Amino acid sequence: MTSKWRRLTDRLAGKTEPEPLWAEGVPDHIDVPIRDWLYEVLRAYDMATPVAVRLKLHSRFLKSRDPYAELANLDDRMNPMLRLEVIDATLGCVQQALRGAGWKDLQTAATYARQLEGILREGDSAFTVSENGGRLERRMDGTLHATYDKAADAGASKTEAAADHLRAAFSEAYGLKPDPGAAYSRAIKAVEAVANPTFLPNDPEPTLGKVRSRLDQGRHKFEMVIADRTGAPAGIDAVVAMISLLWHGQRDRHEGGPTSAPVTQDAAETAVHTAAILVHWISNGSIREK
Repeated sequence: MTSKWRRLTDRLAGKTEPEPLWAEGVPDHIDVPIRDWLYEVLRAYDMATPVAVRLKLHSRFLKSRDPYAELANLDDRMNPMLRLEVIDATLGCVQQALRGAGWKDLQTAATYARQLEGILREGDSAFTVSENGGRLERRMDGTLHATYDKAADAGASKTEAAADHLRAAFSEAYGLKPDPGAAYSRAIKAVEAVANPTFLPNDPEPTLGKVRSRLDQGRHKFEMVIADRTGAPAGIDAVVAMISLLWHGQRDRHEGGPTSAPVTQDAAETAVHTAAILVHWISNGSIREK
């Protein structure tokens, strides 16, 4: 979500539509605060070498008199995303370096992450700091993000694996370098983590496809907590349709078939949100046996 603050002239004009997000690189109006943030964090955690190695940057950066400043000021007009990659790599390297660190060190890193998020949010950047502070992600609509958060919490109440898969699916779909295939696969695993033990408790090799078959063939045995137009518990047609959509839509699961195809970014994002709804419903008991 973007900053809610509006300049005086916009408020006087009654402007209500959200500001457009800056979807590529670091815009000029936040260039200086981003540079200052990067320089401070790179120096504080001695991250010049790990970041340069991770990004496979030219050795001249590390040979310079002040490699922290070189990285903090790095800008490439031919590759405007490079600045974001430096920020992303810095977050990741700091998180890796602090594994097993004490509470105070973790809190300091969290403060740095919040500072960065504040700059990106106020600057209407299309990117945000991930929930764990270890990477950049594309900014999502606030309502959609709230739905995702509730689904992750609901999944965690059933099994932590569901929440982990859902968070991973979100990161793969909305990360700085999205991986649609990985996001789709994780989305299915998130649903399987709650659906398999709920609907196939005794199956030694449960899959989402088997869950779909069981619900499809046993529609008369299940109902929703929500009512239909007659006031009776609704059937599970919508659930079967959503699981079928998710299951059949993963066209990269097997190679060599006539309908095999790479997963697109739009399909991956749709799969992640479909999975979030299913995880939420199944975890909360919205689908129940009669």
